Amino acid sequence: MSEQAVPFTVPFKLNENPSENGDSFLLECLKGKLKFSFLSDESKAIIQSLDLSDQKDALRLLHKDKELLYLWPLILTDALQELKKHDDREYDSKNINMDTFFDPASLGTTELTDVLTGFSDFEGMLYGASPDHYRDHIAHSFRVWIIGHGVLQSCFSGKLSVNNDVEISKNEWAAMWAIIALCHDIGYPLSHIERINEKARTTLKKQGLLHEGNLSFNFSPQMLLFHDTIIKMMASVPVKKDDNNEEKYYTHLQSKYYLKYLKSFDRLDHGIISSLLISRYLVYFLESDYSFDTRKPLDKEDMRQFFIRREILRAIAAHTCQDIYHLTFNNLSILLYLIDEIQCWGRPTLEQSQHEATNIKEGHAEVKEFSEKSIFIKITTEDHKWDVSQQKGVLFQVLKLRKMLRLAVERKKYTDSKLVFEVVNKGGQKLRIEMKDRGLRLYHSNFEDKAIQAIPKLKSEIRLYSATESI
Repeated sequence: MSEQAVPFTVPFKLNENPSENGDSFLLECLKGKLKFSFLSDESKAIIQSLDLSDQKDALRLLHKDKELLYLWPLILTDALQELKKHDDREYDSKNINMDTFFDPASLGTTELTDVLTGFSDFEGMLYGASPDHYRDHIAHSFRVWIIGHGVLQSCFSGKLSVNNDVEISKNEWAAMWAIIALCHDIGYPLSHIERINEKARTTLKKQGLLHEGNLSFNFSPQMLLFHDTIIKMMASVPVKKDDNNEEKYYTHLQSKYYLKYLKSFDRLDHGIISSLLISRYLVYFLESDYSFDTRKPLDKEDMRQFFIRREILRAIAAHTCQDIYHLTFNNLSILLYLIDEIQCWGRPTLEQSQHEATNIKEGHAEVKEFSEKSIFIKITTEDHKWDVSQQKGVLFQVLKLRKMLRLAVERKKYTDSKLVFEVVNKGGQKLRIEMKDRGLRLYHSNFEDKAIQAIPKLKSEIRLYSATESI
C-alpha cells in the first residue's frame, strides 16, 4: 500500500467501533495496512501468525497469552539494527556478511526483556493498589506504536523536524518511534512504590496493624554518576563551530532542560525512569557520543548519532514532565504525548486514579487534523453526565496540555500554530482547550463551579463553550 493510502490519513477515528477502528483494526494495520520497512522476516512471520479478534481488547488478550511479550524484544532488536545500519562509522553496506555481527545480547535487548517481563508480572500487583479498570501497559505500548507509526507516515510523510545540520531518513524515524513507543512506560513500577505503601498502610491500620517500615528501594550509589551523565546528555544540544574550515560540533548543556529533568527524576516520574532504564540496558545508548570538553569535538556523523539518541530519550522523558513546553507539533515528544492520550481515555494510569478520574467510561477519539501547523482531536466518552469528581479528572488531564503549551521563550515565533483538544460526553458536557488566533483559551459546557473552583484562578480564565468546531 502506498504511503498516501495509509489508514491513518486524517480524519480518522479510534475505538468507536471494535472491528472498524479498535484493536482488530490496529492488528490489521500491523499485518499489512501499514508499511513497517525495518521489521525482520522473523518478526513479520510472527505478526502474521497473530490471531485477529473483533473484541475490543484483542491486543490485551494477546498479551495475556504472552504473544506480545515474545514479539516486543524482536521489534526492539529490529529497530536498533535499522539505526545501526544507517551509521556508516560501524556498518559497511557493501559487505554482505555485515549482518552476522548483530546479536540481541550484544544489543542489550535480552537484559531489557527481563525488565519488561518483571514489569508484566508485577503489573497485576501494581494495580491491586488501584481500581480494577486499568491500562494494560504492554498492550498499550503496542497501540501507541501502531497508531503513532501511522500518523508519522501519513501526516508527516515519514519525517519530523530537525535542525539544518541533521538528516534523518524515513526508516530511521520509524525505528526511533518504535523504541520510544515500546519503551515509554517501562519505568512504571518504580514510580508507584509509594502508591502501594499508601494502600498497605491504610488497609492494615484498619485491621489493627501498625506499619514498622515501608516497601523502600533506592538506586545504587554507583549509578548516580551514570544517571547524571544520561540526564545531561538528554539536556544538551549540539553546537557547530568552524575550526580551520572544518565543521566540528560540541554539546552544550541547556540548563532549562537539565533542571526540569532533575526535578522529574526527583519525583520518580516514569517517563524519565524509562529513559534511564533503556540507557542502562541497551548498548546503543551506552555507546552515545557526548562531548564533555573541547579536547574531542564531534564530527558531523558523531553529532547526527548523538541527536538521534537524544531525541529518543527526550521524547520518553518529556511525556510525564509537563515542565517541558512545546512550540511545534512535528517532533517526537508531542507525538508521543498526544498518541498516548487519544487511545486510553476511560482506562486511567495510576496518576489519573489519584485524581478521581477512574470511573469515567471509555471513549473514542476522532483525529480531525494532525499536521505541522494544525492539530484537532476530539475525545467522546460514553458517559451521559460527569459528576464533580469526574469533571475535576477531565480538567486535570486537559490542563496538563495547557501547561505544556504555555508562554515561554520563542513562543512569539510560533503563534500561527493551531491546536484544539476537546473532551465531551453524550450528555453534552464539554471541555475544550484551543490555541488559535495567537491565544490559548479554555472553554467548558455544563461544568459545575465546585469543579472549576478547585483549581486556583481557573474561574477567571475558563469561558462558557461558544467556539465553533472548525479550525
